Amino acid sequence: MILNVLLMIVSVALIIVCLLQSGKSDGIVNALTGQSSNLFAHQKERGADLVLSRITVGLAIAFFVIAILIRMG
Repeated sequence: MILNVLLMIVSVALIIVCLLQSGKSDGIVNALTGQSSNLFAHQKERGADLVLSRITVGLAIAFFVIAILIRMG
């Protein structure tokens, strides 16, 4: 029961953090239309983008661990 509630909280937090991240679809659109783009340029994340990216990874790992624990128990 407590794991189910925790999974719901982690799920909502993961959705919110993903929506807060800056979009990267501009490079994909430029690649499909043939315009010049920096799609394959290696750009490092900095500041808020880096923090949101790390939070997303942490929440995703927590989501899978909790889901596996629910399935096993």
